[in-house]
Amino acid sequence: MKTPMVALLAAALLTAVAAFARRSRDAWFVAVLNGPDAKTIQVPLSFPRDTRYVAMLVRARKDEPAAVEIEEITVQRTDSLRVELSQGGGFIGRFQGN
Repeated sequence: MKTPMVALLAAALLTAVAAFARRSRDAWFVAVLNGPDAKTIQVPLSFPRDTRYVAMLVRARKDEPAAVEIEEITVQRTDSLRVELSQGGGFIGRFQGN
């Protein structure tokens, strides 16, 4: 069994936001938890090894805090995600090598 890789993303160091990336086999998972103030952050996707991946993104909905919206997109290692976080909201992404 390989040791999982965990990366603390730079955005977590600057604000009241906790952002982590973890690898499990050939998939990466990103979790972002927000504090009491709504904000927008950029999450760089330079941490995975693959050049392209299919991303499943789960975000808290702005109009219904207890609900989520799910989106599937293809991204590249050179991309970054713009994540809008509501008060106490969050974001989860799974990035599977393509």
